Amino acid sequence: MRKKRKKTTFRPAPILWGLLVVNCYAGLNYSKMTSITKARAAGVPLYDRDRIEDILMQVPNIPCARIDSKKIESEVMLLPEVDQAELTRNVFGNALLKVRYRTPVARLVGRDHVVLSVDGILYRASQVPTDLPWIHLSSGGPPTLVAMAGNWQPASLAALAVYSRQNYPGRTIRIEVNERGVVCLNIDSGRVILGSCDDLDLKLKTLEARLQKNPQELASEQELNLTLPSAPTVVPIKPGKKQ
Repeated sequence: MRKKRKKTTFRPAPILWGLLVVNCYAGLNYSKMTSITKARAAGVPLYDRDRIEDILMQVPNIPCARIDSKKIESEVMLLPEVDQAELTRNVFGNALLKVRYRTPVARLVGRDHVVLSVDGILYRASQVPTDLPWIHLSSGGPPTLVAMAGNWQPASLAALAVYSRQNYPGRTIRIEVNERGVVCLNIDSGRVILGSCDDLDLKLKTLEARLQKNPQELASEQELNLTLPSAPTVVPIKPGKKQ
């Protein structure tokens, strides 16, 4: 006796939903209805606007889903001053490029337009503020502008530069780091030996307290040694030692 064949029920709903998804995907990728008609940038300084506008010229008249946002962002970040770039867009024809730039806090001695950012990155800047502290690294610093190699702590030096600029406005600030990593803070003609960047906050608080009691302690002929902040010492500067 033959077995009865099981009837197959045709269900069009899943197929229709699948076709709808495919159609929507194709529409987003190829339809001019989703093309970008307005692209703008936010956070861009005047000196970089022409470059950013040229990059954004790639965006209009391209369907939303076909825009390669990573490519656009990578082109924006070719400028060393750019810290982050993010391109967002929607099916209503709008695209927004958000750009974040590095904040310079110090200038590198002997390297024109090379600055240290607030997060400890060395990079070449198009424009350098004139009131930034100077940083002098032994042998001119690391061989590459993005390398963090060497016997120095860039993030700590950036914090020291920010502190110096805020607490001693209008003064000539020079931060020196020798080949052994010893840090010296020069304020005008005054010289403070900080040693390593360990306990930097405590050393700077000790410096503030001493200068409040004796503003003339940083005389041109002597230096304050805060390598051990619990036992600071003031010693004469040896001839030829000060740069």
